[in-house]
Amino acid sequence: MNIDTIRLAADLAAIASEARSVKTILRTTWTRPMADEQKKLVRLRRRATELHVLLAWTRGKRHVARPIRDTWYTGRAWDEATWHVVVAERVAQDYPLPETTVEVTP
Repeated sequence: MNIDTIRLAADLAAIASEARSVKTILRTTWTRPMADEQKKLVRLRRRATELHVLLAWTRGKRHVARPIRDTWYTGRAWDEATWHVVVAERVAQDYPLPETTVEVTP
């Protein structure tokens, strides 16, 4: 499967930057409820993990060595290889390599 790794790396950088800004907010003294910021950080970190799984998968490697919390509650044994393939294939649909057209001039 061909993955647009340039766009993938750009999205990873954007997520990392956004997560840093949210973490900066959460590290200050809380003067109001911060549940929204906490939820946003969890979503960003989960998406970053998914993107890292895809990036590692394109290199023939695995990113996660232990089951993540979502799989702890299923009651099933965690299969690392299967989990990586499922996540990578799902996320890869967001990063198709653009079609290139070659014009032939006579």
